[in-house]
Amino acid sequence: MLMKTFAFICSALFSMSISISCNKEDAIKPLTASAHSNSIQGHFIGEHFGGGTVVYLNKTKNHGVIAANEDFEEAATWSSKNTLNGALSAGIGTGTANTNHIYKTQGRPQFEEEYAALQCINLIENGYSDWCLPSKDDLNELYLHKDVISNLKPFAYWSSTEVDTATAWFQNLGSGAQVQQLKTSGYAVRAVRYF
Repeated sequence: MLMKTFAFICSALFSMSISISCNKEDAIKPLTASAHSNSIQGHFIGEHFGGGTVVYLNKTKNHGVIAANEDFEEAATWSSKNTLNGALSAGIGTGTANTNHIYKTQGRPQFEEEYAALQCINLIENGYSDWCLPSKDDLNELYLHKDVISNLKPFAYWSSTEVDTATAWFQNLGSGAQVQQLKTSGYAVRAVRYF
């Protein structure tokens, strides 16, 4: 009887140690993305991160574009005057360089309302202050992922990409149309930042 009791206790302890070791292995497994995300590792489109919503990811899924949570209250002009600013880049991630070119040329007007790029430069949202006016291709990512961005309207939004001294690109986020328009026209603005 003592031998059966000893065998039972050993068997129980052995089963417990296997169970414990299985639980430990489960606890240290690397986390994988949930079924709701669009990635296996890193970030995902639609993730609330970095002060806004992720709308574009590079191949590593560790860097991308974040759209601010809200538009600015008022429509803004791209510029109050016809000037070539050097903001010609259209590629993803070039909004900051374009915005800086625009600001260098346009400056801070004393008596005029803020233009689109200046609104973005002045934005501090959710602790982040490195917002910019999106490039033409950044803005297209907002259109492609408009369903995951809060409060995005089917309006025309300015990009930071200019065409010439008088015109710049906007995109209608309802239809997706990208159009060259006079810089003095007023359109919606949604800032982006990069990570």
